[in-house]
Amino acid sequence: MPNRDIIHAIAAAGAATAGALPVGVDVAALMAEEVTMVIQIGKEFGVSVDKTMAKGILTACGCSVVGSAIFAAVNVGYPFTIPAKIAIAAGVIETAGNLVYDYFEENYGQSF
Repeated sequence: MPNRDIIHAIAAAGAATAGALPVGVDVAALMAEEVTMVIQIGKEFGVSVDKTMAKGILTACGCSVVGSAIFAAVNVGYPFTIPAKIAIAAGVIETAGNLVYDYFEENYGQSF
């Protein structure tokens, strides 16, 4: 039975981390959280995913570009934009997670 709970857990933790970090470090942290999530989702489907493959999947769905662009736009008012960055990071990670989950579900069948 498919289980998307991993997406919510990683989005919550990743948003708090990436959103509170200073400009320049935040985008790297966001990407690291997304890569970790892709690897975990792959495990849900019995697929071994390494960091390179995870980055490729995120790039293919446009997630890495969108998250970086949004963060760059709101970083103008840092540190006053931390609450907005946390909300944006949660949304970006959640959206990426659902796109990736759908990819694995479509290509690898039901999760284990």
